[in-house]
Amino acid sequence: MANLYDVTRRLTAPRKKLGGERVKSLLGAGFIILMLGVIGFAIYQVARHVTVGLNTLRTQEIQDKSYVSLELYLFRDEQPLYAEGSNLYLYDVGNGERMGVGHSLGTAYRAEEGAADLQLRLNGYGERISLLRELGGTGTPADARDTADAVDRDYLGLLAAAGKGDLSAVSGYADSMLDGLGRYDVITGASGSQSVAALVAERAALVEGLTRISPMSTDRSGYFYYQCDGYESVFDYAAAMHMTPAEFRELTARQASTVSEGVVGKMVYSTVWYAAAYIPLSDGAIEVFQQGIARHKTYVMRCSDSAGTELSMTLERLVPDEGGALVVFSSQDMPRGFDFTRRISVETVAFETGGYRIPVEAVVTLRSKETGEDVTGVYILAGNVVEFRKISVYVRRDGYIIAETYEDVRAYLDSLPEEEYDKRTADGWSYLRLNDNIITGGNELYEGKVIG
Repeated sequence: MANLYDVTRRLTAPRKKLGGERVKSLLGAGFIILMLGVIGFAIYQVARHVTVGLNTLRTQEIQDKSYVSLELYLFRDEQPLYAEGSNLYLYDVGNGERMGVGHSLGTAYRAEEGAADLQLRLNGYGERISLLRELGGTGTPADARDTADAVDRDYLGLLAAAGKGDLSAVSGYADSMLDGLGRYDVITGASGSQSVAALVAERAALVEGLTRISPMSTDRSGYFYYQCDGYESVFDYAAAMHMTPAEFRELTARQASTVSEGVVGKMVYSTVWYAAAYIPLSDGAIEVFQQGIARHKTYVMRCSDSAGTELSMTLERLVPDEGGALVVFSSQDMPRGFDFTRRISVETVAFETGGYRIPVEAVVTLRSKETGEDVTGVYILAGNVVEFRKISVYVRRDGYIIAETYEDVRAYLDSLPEEEYDKRTADGWSYLRLNDNIITGGNELYEGKVIG
């Protein structure tokens, strides 16, 4: 019996051991399957909550300016002066100088040859004499520095124009440089002729022996200019405030009249002058000036001359037609040395805006559950959570928008009646603030998404 027991034990013991290993194997397999499921679920959650390639940008406030360029045609209360039989003029006043009634302008002469070259020399003397009288016989170091700076700007402008092949601009800069150098010589005494009396004597010697025609004077007060351009009768001063767009375009197409011999110069009688431009519909400037005409807004026009002259000009008229609009400005600015050519190029700030600069790719639109309306805003990263912030778009630009600041939005909302305030804030979303971390790029963004 003992032997039979031993045999039975030996036969049954391995079977019991085999069953335990199977259970352990099954438990181990189940555990592995469970862990794989946990890992898979974790990966799924990470995939849902992690945004690949997340780009952010801190909200910053900017000042944005929009510029408009115009080609203006000038209308001035001007009239040519004549001295019959003359072709040479010795001026006692500076170009553009204000004259009183009966004031002597100089003397008209007749030269049989070389009148054009001699006129240039006489004009140079006239400018130097006028400048010395203005400076009281001498100039200050500040005058000299300002003049030298102006000559430097002319020189740089001349080089730039030469590089572009713009010969007309080169000539203009060269003439301005010569005027500036002459002014510098007078101020610093480099010419060696600081005495007005000495300059007058030198100038008188140039016309000695020439036929004297008549003295020159004006019977009305105003500003005297040496040159006429032949457009004095074309761009009629009175037409500026009643011409139509078609009439203005017709004026700009006309040719200048020939300036006849015997024209002494011209008087400009009114300090108020006008400038007009025609703006086609394709130019966004029309909308700008439509906003300004209601209150006759004054614009600071920066001219394209070498000095970058700035003129204050008030918008007086805006007359639309089927192709665009005529705009007419008025001004009383008459800076010394400014070349009042018939056509001037200017640039002005159309409007200036301030607010948050936001790239267009960051702007999103969500539907409010409370109101059912679409709301414009951006996603921001608050800690590691994606949140939505509303924005109030002020102006749209190419590639970005400018949104009103949080302070401006709050001030506006606080000014509303309670009912309107509740309506505008019913969606429950806050507005964008300075230094919020705007998300400008990411995958599958939504409010409440956890990053990391």
